[in-house]
Amino acid sequence: MDHLSLEILEYIEEHSNETYELLLNLGTIPAPSNQEEKRAEFCRDWLVSQGAENVYIDSALNVVYPIGCTRDNPVVVFMAHTDVVFPDTTPLPVEVDNGRIKAPGIGDDTANLCALLMCAKYIAGRLHQQTADCFL
Repeated sequence: MDHLSLEILEYIEEHSNETYELLLNLGTIPAPSNQEEKRAEFCRDWLVSQGAENVYIDSALNVVYPIGCTRDNPVVVFMAHTDVVFPDTTPLPVEVDNGRIKAPGIGDDTANLCALLMCAKYIAGRLHQQTADCFL
């Protein structure tokens, strides 16, 4: 992992339990295709609670966290889908077996969504710190 900075590696290590708990929470939220409102709302609210600004849900139920978007900046998109292929609209069953999480859709794509949320939290924290540094 020579390509990751020590700061990022420390962030990953320091937040591993939080990431695990977030995955457990996301794994229970039903999100059948075209009915991802609950999971999208959870993601938006979680991002806002982590300090992310201007987060919104668009008409296609995408959770959008725009960072540094201007007419002159190229748009870069990082994405993970929020739906699962199971039609349930009730909380999904989650089982933990020796630390391994088993749940419908947990590996496709809930784990990736969780990783993306944790990256967004890192970025929100860095942006907040940069803003705070301006006032010192």
